[in-house]
Amino acid sequence: MREFEKANVELRERLPPVVAMLIVPEAEQCYRWRVQLDCGCINEVITRGKECLPSERQWRGPECEWLQRGQVLCVHGDAPPARYQNIVEWGERRERTFPADPVEPRGGVDPRTWALIRHGEPHTRAFWKVTLACGHVTDVIAPELSWKPEDGPRLCRAERVEEMTKEFEEYWASNPTGQDHREHMRRMLSQGWPSPEPECLCYTCPYVRWIVAYQRVGWLIPRTAEPKRQSQIPPPRAVLERRIRQAEAEATRLRDQLADLDRGTRTDG
Repeated sequence: MREFEKANVELRERLPPVVAMLIVPEAEQCYRWRVQLDCGCINEVITRGKECLPSERQWRGPECEWLQRGQVLCVHGDAPPARYQNIVEWGERRERTFPADPVEPRGGVDPRTWALIRHGEPHTRAFWKVTLACGHVTDVIAPELSWKPEDGPRLCRAERVEEMTKEFEEYWASNPTGQDHREHMRRMLSQGWPSPEPECLCYTCPYVRWIVAYQRVGWLIPRTAEPKRQSQIPPPRAVLERRIRQAEAEATRLRDQLADLDRGTRTDG
């Protein structure tokens, strides 16, 4: 219950109040399942009611987006690295204002580079919710506050792209590490260094697993057991025989009364 209530609070905070009222279930509605994933892990999940099978419902991803039916998140320390996926759809837009950056460099950036990228004043950026080719959802930062998807990406000058290509090739030649992003960088250079980029890393893919088996556990709040009906135990033979004698005697008495009525009717006639 503590885990359920904590997850519900976090989910309500991430959703509009009206939406939360519709999709966040109450504890009395929830049914517990033990599920096995294709990675071998065994976890427990909750569905709305006992008829909703875990493998047939949709679960939420890290961005509160819907995963494919039967997919859930399972975080592993040995998960593969995130891979680049093409952007196939642009969704909602939102703005976020950031405070001014500190004077001292952060994130291991050298002072010279930090002086070039540092924002000395508060600044606002536009974030777009995008759907990737893998079906997962993430955020992309627009190059400018007024930028829209129909504007297309902003490209660098051909001379600058040529300079960056040379710089990257020299860096890769002297630094064999960092191979994961090399092909992505080359694609971006070949396309004129577009901003925003037409592809981005999907941090959901490494942690998505399929439900391969499930087992019922029971209601999150156990139901009050209905009283069992006591089975009818047949009475002993002696009791049955006594009831038969009593019924036969009653039947004889009633037949005698009928006979008396018949005799009286004939006498009156």
